[in-house]
Amino acid sequence: MRILLATPSIRREVGGPSYSVASIDTFLQLVGFETAVLTRRGRGGVSMSALGHDSVFDHVNLVHNFGTWTLFNHQVSVRARKRRIPQVFCPMGMLEPWALSQKNFKKRNALQIYQRRDIAHSAAVHATAYSEARNLRALGVSVPIAVIPHGMDVPARLPGRSPDQRPATRTVLFMSRIHPKKGLIELVEAWAQVRPHDCRIVIAGPDQDGYQTIVEQAVRAKGLQDVFTFTGPVFGDQKAELFAQADLFVLPTYSENFGLVIAEALAHSIPVITTTGAPWEELKEFDCGWWIPPAATSLTCALAEALSLPSLALAEMGARGRTLIETRYAWSAIIEQHKLLYDWVLGGGQTPDYILRAGE
Repeated sequence: MRILLATPSIRREVGGPSYSVASIDTFLQLVGFETAVLTRRGRGGVSMSALGHDSVFDHVNLVHNFGTWTLFNHQVSVRARKRRIPQVFCPMGMLEPWALSQKNFKKRNALQIYQRRDIAHSAAVHATAYSEARNLRALGVSVPIAVIPHGMDVPARLPGRSPDQRPATRTVLFMSRIHPKKGLIELVEAWAQVRPHDCRIVIAGPDQDGYQTIVEQAVRAKGLQDVFTFTGPVFGDQKAELFAQADLFVLPTYSENFGLVIAEALAHSIPVITTTGAPWEELKEFDCGWWIPPAATSLTCALAEALSLPSLALAEMGARGRTLIETRYAWSAIIEQHKLLYDWVLGGGQTPDYILRAGE
């Protein structure tokens, strides 16, 4: 069976989507699939190995199309439809209510002109959480929805420092795009209210459209420039080192279809504060973090509570978070769900229990 994975970009700066598609490709091959990744070249047009040549669709049994709105994703959908190749469409959170509220006029037009048709002609839609599936149904999506979360590479257990060996200054880590939907202004406001003693906060991630300047202005206005550090994008060893230093992770987002970096933090045994804009109610179930409304007031309370806990209590919460990831999000389990989905779409398997039919 040959699976074509289509995504506009697999550049590291894109964040979660690029990591997920690359990992799905790798793990599908490990379980015996033949795969190909179809993408644009850099920021510009279509690569020679992609839509410039229809031959890339030769001998393809199924297309898994990751992304919404772009001409690239639309062209992939059209080519698959013309060749009668089944498509699984993955919106990657771009049809969530908050995302739709941004540039609303353009997106509503795009929905009417081509996006609804591309979805309607898909064999299934791939959502990464049941909350996303519910929002897709509310938007009028009637095709079957497969709820499959992103998988995680769980890092090896490293001989970490015991709580009493950690530095006197605690580190709170934010790692994501520096973008209005990530709640960074609310984070600055909450920090200014709590002003925790012997704590610093690290903001790691790429600046999007110059928004970091606005956040830095808010930091200076509150007199917090001595405790806020902006690192820019981090990868590899630098990223791992930031996770190793962190006592607490915070992502006060307004909207995430999954929030891969939350899973990464938990996999590194770090307790997490995030919002109900991300589908992580399991933080409460496993007692490994705080799941709060997306507002500065609730974030202030969560920060104050988290940073009042002794280091041992935070470390125990982090250990429970790692157990959550090992139990539910390891790639070995997630890729098996992809395999069952593809078998079902192609008519060779039973309906998986995570498939929601129309009306569900």
